[in-house]
Amino acid sequence: MTSDPFSTLDLSRRGAPTTGTDLSVLLSDWLIYQRHEFTRKLRDLSPEGLVEWSIPPMELSVLGLIRHMTQMEHFYFSWGLGGGEKKYRYGEDDYAGGSVDTIEADLGYYFDEVEKADRAIAAMPSLEATGEGHEWSLGAALIKMIDEYALHSGQAHMLRFAALGELRR
Repeated sequence: MTSDPFSTLDLSRRGAPTTGTDLSVLLSDWLIYQRHEFTRKLRDLSPEGLVEWSIPPMELSVLGLIRHMTQMEHFYFSWGLGGGEKKYRYGEDDYAGGSVDTIEADLGYYFDEVEKADRAIAAMPSLEATGEGHEWSLGAALIKMIDEYALHSGQAHMLRFAALGELRR
């Protein structure tokens, strides 16, 4: 593993998307924003802090959330919209597992899945078009994933503070 697996990530603060009249653009912008906010939760964490189950007795870590969101990107976008083979990279409990030794690979899987998801989203002709995997509309899948990111960013935020042992904004 490299000394800083987060060195290539943009962890700067961004403003929320502005309102607009094109719902497709607005939903895409909110997804991009929520993905960015989720990855910002990695800042200041050591590899050990990333894998720590920070709020006992919960068996949940920031790395577990990354692994979960990898699966969600696949289910709702890559496979869900694009079709092909549905894969459970981490088994049925995608929150579990991971270690300091898997951080680099897990981050790679996450960003690879986001890239595949973006291609699947771009291939959809409209918000009403349905996916080949789950048969949800693009609009429904975008709303679901914006919600997933908002929920899990909040969890990652608390886990981050617990792992750091202090409040850092």
